[in-house]
Amino acid sequence: MGIYQEYAAVYDASGQISFSLRMVPYLQQLLERHPVEGKTLLELACGTGTVAIAFADAGWRVYGVDGSAEMLAQARAKVEAMDGPPAGRVPIWSQQDMRRFELPERVHLATCLYDSLNYMLTSDDLLAAFRSVYRALLPGGVFLFDMNTAWALATQWDDETMVIDTQDLTIIFQSTYDATRQRVSLIATIFQRVGELYHKIVEHHVEQAYPEEHIATLLTDAGFRVEASYHCFRTTPPTASTGRIMWVARKP
Repeated sequence: MGIYQEYAAVYDASGQISFSLRMVPYLQQLLERHPVEGKTLLELACGTGTVAIAFADAGWRVYGVDGSAEMLAQARAKVEAMDGPPAGRVPIWSQQDMRRFELPERVHLATCLYDSLNYMLTSDDLLAAFRSVYRALLPGGVFLFDMNTAWALATQWDDETMVIDTQDLTIIFQSTYDATRQRVSLIATIFQRVGELYHKIVEHHVEQAYPEEHIATLLTDAGFRVEASYHCFRTTPPTASTGRIMWVARKP
């Protein structure tokens, strides 16, 4: 079984939505520093659609692309549950691979959030994703994305167990870090209450960390100009102990 299949139905309820809710105002802050000339957005690896819907509600035309049909189903359901479409607009959802996707038009802004690009396990995969985003952007367009660092994987994910326990969900995350490969393997075991019983979900996730200079080189190879990198959720440069970096790259 692939990732984000059964997990998709409980993803927001597990608390993961809090990251996206926090990201929306941060992205707006970054756009004040790194403006774009229009309001079309590619939300790559859009998941359950929280950020995509927020931008649509702010008047953007949004394309939400994700590799998981189940996560996109949750995004569609989220829009349907609203009193009306966001600002008269509905994000245009599509299931596509982030390494090779197509849009009906080029966009002013692209985002890829919540360490989604760490799921690109080789440099070739990461470069392919960068090149696909580059093709999707208009000249002058901006690419905002965050990635976990090797420091985060080594200090926060190495031989760690985290438990989230609510009335209807119990989630156990168990992670192991391979220092040689700078790669973490995580097993998510989820018990979802269904009536008087529990439904068990198990998923295996793998993330790859890359040195900052390597990411910058791949962005340059794809054609981007790196404008900035920040300690995520701040506007200060990353340090040796930054766990997540937000990158800002622009298509010339």
